[in-house]
Amino acid sequence: MSGRLSETNAGSHTVQGKDVLIYGSCISTEHPEVFREISRGRTSLSACLEAEHMNMIVYKLAYMFKLKNPPASLTILTIDGSPHCVQLHYAVQEALRISGAEIPTTHLVIANGKVVEVSSEAVKRSRWLSKIKT
Repeated sequence: MSGRLSETNAGSHTVQGKDVLIYGSCISTEHPEVFREISRGRTSLSACLEAEHMNMIVYKLAYMFKLKNPPASLTILTIDGSPHCVQLHYAVQEALRISGAEIPTTHLVIANGKVVEVSSEAVKRSRWLSKIKT
């Protein structure tokens, strides 16, 4: 199942107890082979933080995660280096914090056409520029 995160009911049977992929909407057209591989066996929900405000995404996800039967796992897939896409990783972390849910989460980015896994700690640290030393 594929759809837009903002248009998917938080309590939908397509997300409850399922493995869910949350991805930057441009990925399915810009990197179709990566999208096909990563989306296999997952409910795929797209979002574009150029078109949608992060707060809307956080609220939707927090509610989805707080329900009786939240997703079994989360995978976030975005384009590396995009200031808009990186917010999708932040939104998922914030929604998990707000909801108190403990859902296994994998952060993936596409860099130079290849999928790279990024730790939750790296995502968290990237929010605090004062803690990153160059």
